[in-house]
Amino acid sequence: MLRDCKAIGDIDSATAPVFNADLRRAIDNSDEAFVSVDCSDVTFMDSAGYHVLVNATRYAVRHGHTLAIQNLPPACARLIQICDRGGELRVEPSPQRIRVGGPGASGASGAFADAS
Repeated sequence: MLRDCKAIGDIDSATAPVFNADLRRAIDNSDEAFVSVDCSDVTFMDSAGYHVLVNATRYAVRHGHTLAIQNLPPACARLIQICDRGGELRVEPSPQRIRVGGPGASGASGAFADAS
């Protein structure tokens, strides 16, 4: 029944095999057409992570599913933008973030909120 999974931490050559196995398990255990990967807690991704996402996307298609990648942090989104020239990955846009407050606003770093 699982249709959503969450990626956490670094996705690189050291962690890619485990990430790949977890994604395949999520796809295999899903009764839903769409399987989503929430990447909001990914702290780093290199080409090994990108290749896991491509391979998982192809695996999902072969098994009657669609893999949707969600909430990519900016650096990871840039990696995907550079590498995924053929548009093979289904990357769903992250909610737009706007800065609340500004110079003179309370709080040293400001706050962030989802735009509606």
